[in-house]
Amino acid sequence: MTGEEIIFIVGQAVGIVAFLTSLIRYFMKKKEGILKLSIFVYVIYVVHYFMIGAIAGSYALVLSLIRDLYLYQREKHHKKHRHRHLYNNWLVFVLFFATYIIMMSINITTPLNILPLLSGCFYLFFEWFTTNKTTLKIASAVSNIPWVFYDIISLSVAGMISNTISFIVAFVGISKDKKLRKNVVKNNH
Repeated sequence: MTGEEIIFIVGQAVGIVAFLTSLIRYFMKKKEGILKLSIFVYVIYVVHYFMIGAIAGSYALVLSLIRDLYLYQREKHHKKHRHRHLYNNWLVFVLFFATYIIMMSINITTPLNILPLLSGCFYLFFEWFTTNKTTLKIASAVSNIPWVFYDIISLSVAGMISNTISFIVAFVGISKDKKLRKNVVKNNH
């Protein structure tokens, strides 16, 4: 076995650790705790994608990591009036968006490399501007689709499993939200 093959296998194991760690978020209630866990899981996934040679996936996750660190701080401080202007700043959003666009143009060597960055850019819009849980679940489900294709092509076993499960869980959550709304409307009439 060559050194590259060993690194690839170890990278797959690191990905499985990231996936198993990410499962904890489904049992968490507070958005702040979920963001903390997401940040930790992103770090592990960055290492995973780097080790299996899926560099564009690593780039996209580094951007997601920075985005979630920022959003964690925004969530933590959003009720403190003196911080509100900083954490809801359009300039910061434009910087994140521009960074995604720049990274996509740098990684345009193959359409495959654009998929994770496009997914992150798409999710940025929804995560930044809404607190509606159903909308975030829909955005999460849609943004997982490019990742699944990227994972299949880059041979990320953990990514395939994780993003497919996230896609399914998001749609189950959307269905539950829809049933809950229907019951609330039914009980109010």
